[in-house]
Amino acid sequence: MVKKLIISNSINTIRRYYPNYSEDEIERIKYGLESIYLSLTKVIVILLLSIILKIFKETIILLLLFNVLRATAFGIHASKSWMCWVSSVPTFIGIPLICKYITFPNYILILIATYSLLNFIFFAPADTAKRPLIRKNRRRIYKLLTIILGTIYLIAIIYIKDSFWQKTLAASMLIESILISPLTYKIFKMSYNNYKSYGK
Repeated sequence: MVKKLIISNSINTIRRYYPNYSEDEIERIKYGLESIYLSLTKVIVILLLSIILKIFKETIILLLLFNVLRATAFGIHASKSWMCWVSSVPTFIGIPLICKYITFPNYILILIATYSLLNFIFFAPADTAKRPLIRKNRRRIYKLLTIILGTIYLIAIIYIKDSFWQKTLAASMLIESILISPLTYKIFKMSYNNYKSYGK
């Protein structure tokens, strides 16, 4: 498999140049490399499909708006790469199609954004077992940034007159609010608030 070959060669190179790295450090690097590989290949496929479906611009905008929120709110990661593919490709292809061709009343979009913002207030940032947010100050900063971003998105939805931008802002908020929800973690049987295991 291409992924295993690339990551294996990368890890062997790192071991050769940095023989003092512990197994824990190597595992963290491996996890990071796997995440980068999965993200890159997934984005390439999504963008190719978006070009075929003539929603390239819409997909780029959704990806950017979502990833801004994701950078501070974090959230669940699929435990298997195929699960990530199954969830990500329909989401980032289907939602731009919906945002481009289907109209929603403004009050629905405002309700979605308000619901999402409340989720940000209560649940952001949401960590994972492999990437626990151990430092309390860091969690506070991420929460504050996520709330500020969510508030900006909500205000934009209320005042911007462009329907596509309103829908895409609301959609990006909703996706992220689902990814940080304790219910989502429970459904996929993943541990929540992993930092508590470290007593901080």
